[in-house]
Amino acid sequence: MIMHRTFTLLAAMAAVSAVALPVAADDYPSERLTYTIAFGPGGGNDRMSRTVVDVLRQYDLYPNDIVVENREGGSGAVGFSYVSGKAGDPYRLTSTSGNFIGTPLVADTDWTYADFTPVGLLASDAMLLVVRSDSEFGDVDAFVEAAKAGRVTIAGSGSAGPERVTAALFARAAGIEFEYVPIGSGGELVTALTSGSVDAVVANPSEVGGQLDAGTLKALAFSDSARSTNNPDVPTFKELGYDFSFSLPRGVVMPSGLDPAVQEWWIATLKKVIEAPEWQEYLVKNGMSGNPIWGDEFAAYLEDTSKQYRATLVEIGAIKE
Repeated sequence: MIMHRTFTLLAAMAAVSAVALPVAADDYPSERLTYTIAFGPGGGNDRMSRTVVDVLRQYDLYPNDIVVENREGGSGAVGFSYVSGKAGDPYRLTSTSGNFIGTPLVADTDWTYADFTPVGLLASDAMLLVVRSDSEFGDVDAFVEAAKAGRVTIAGSGSAGPERVTAALFARAAGIEFEYVPIGSGGELVTALTSGSVDAVVANPSEVGGQLDAGTLKALAFSDSARSTNNPDVPTFKELGYDFSFSLPRGVVMPSGLDPAVQEWWIATLKKVIEAPEWQEYLVKNGMSGNPIWGDEFAAYLEDTSKQYRATLVEIGAIKE
């Protein structure tokens, strides 16, 4: 009986040790992959994640099974917490989005972007400044002149999200003031703008793409550092002389504590993913900028974006210093 208990204890200790230590990359990958989506089905993060997985499967880029699971809740807090808790496990992936940066800034989470292994930024999720097609504002300069002459209103989804941050950065760069109107959803944003309730909206391209294509609305500027894949004729704010850029990461991260060779394997693999026509179609359909960065450069991007996001939220009073 004693020998049996000793054997059981040693086996349990060995199992714990195997989980705690990083897996060697010599035979990687050799197990099933779990791709966790920190949001519910049908949303932007879900669409991006499933596009990545579909490309991996279609082109046999991952040699084993892939399980996709949605773990929604707390604006991404639940799913991202689950993945960050899998430190050392090289068979866990998740996709980043605005909430990957924003949620830890406004909520008491047990993780931040720094608790993950950065693999790559596959696309940038930036914002458009949009007005009605019959608006008096033919360009951004005209909008700025009007703002300096009197009150203008800009609407966006939520009071502390990326739309609010983009609007605040624009106001600072242009030296203007405005009234910000937080509105719940993309559909409500479009309604507020087309009805004349607000002068402009800051919106994700996917929220206003149909109206832009139909000619009901027109985009004046894009907040990324490069033009949108889906709206290449829309200049960036920087091009127009307003010295700021802001975008949120549509990227892939893994738990911390991994063999660096695992990170390199995924960098090489995701470079193949973004060359697939299905990924390029995703970019166009969702109005994303395809300006990928990898590894340490992606880590620096996450750090800089978090600092910029936090500083702006402090400035507008959404969070305390």
